[in-house]
Amino acid sequence: MKKERMDKLTREACEHGKIIESMVFFENFLKAITNNDVENYLEKLHKFSDEYIVDHFRFEEQEVFPLLLEQGSAEEKKFVQELLEDHEQILASLAEFKKTISSCSTKPNREEIKHIIKSSETVVSKIILHARKEDKRLFPVLKKM
Repeated sequence: MKKERMDKLTREACEHGKIIESMVFFENFLKAITNNDVENYLEKLHKFSDEYIVDHFRFEEQEVFPLLLEQGSAEEKKFVQELLEDHEQILASLAEFKKTISSCSTKPNREEIKHIIKSSETVVSKIILHARKEDKRLFPVLKKM
């Protein structure tokens, strides 16, 4: 059972690394919008969100969080609820970001670019804060289990 937990912890740590590295995607996207390349990035955006964000959250919710809910302290169980709320907020921000991009022209004007940048910054900041929170509080608990 302990080996299974370490495998989950290892996967969790690797995925966090991939997600943080993939934030470069958002930076590249912002460059693309200023170069009128939005259309090509839409497909990449959907793939990024499905492969990195949604799949990662699903793994946590199905494999990692149940361990804490089953074996964790009251404080750890409360923390799981906090992380689940983060997931909901991040997915909502990501959906809003996708909607914003989809509603813009293929050659966004200044106002559209401002809106895209603001929406992107919201998603990125929420993901980074969430990942840091898990790195600081979730990983140490999983290592002890």
